[in-house]
Amino acid sequence: MKKDIRQSITDYKMPRYICEILCNHYAKAFLDMTIICENDTYIFSYNKKNKQRLVYRELTEIDKLQLVLTLIMINENNRQMLIGAERYLIEPELIYSVRNRTDYGSIGILFYPDTTMTPFNIKLIRFIDKIETKNKKNAISCFDLIKEELAKNEMYRARSIAEKHLNRLLNERAV
Repeated sequence: MKKDIRQSITDYKMPRYICEILCNHYAKAFLDMTIICENDTYIFSYNKKNKQRLVYRELTEIDKLQLVLTLIMINENNRQMLIGAERYLIEPELIYSVRNRTDYGSIGILFYPDTTMTPFNIKLIRFIDKIETKNKKNAISCFDLIKEELAKNEMYRARSIAEKHLNRLLNERAV
């Protein structure tokens, strides 16, 4: 495997099953990776394949909404793999994409452990704050509704709002 990116972390203990899941690429939302553990240091090597770092500043409001929905879907799938989002960082700089697309199949997350174990809903609120466009009234109200539900840890309600607004925006664009 061609290793495009290398990261390391010290004084961290990763459960063995997570290493197995990540290295065998069972959790498809993460970039392919290898993990080497030497003493108390983990060295992560990632293969970006055909993905580049997502340029979120170039995304449309529809793309940003799709990205939020994709992250919710990724979290749901990863939880089934026993890798909850509290175990890894969710930052715009750690998301890789094919041609800056934000749909589920085009995204790859660079797995880096979150030593603070911050809950997913808090991470997603912070993520939305970083990517949302500050001067768009319609989009902001949608993101605000999503953040309100996330603040109450109502993940399914947040997903429903995102899906509803995304479908509405896509239908408006098609007309």
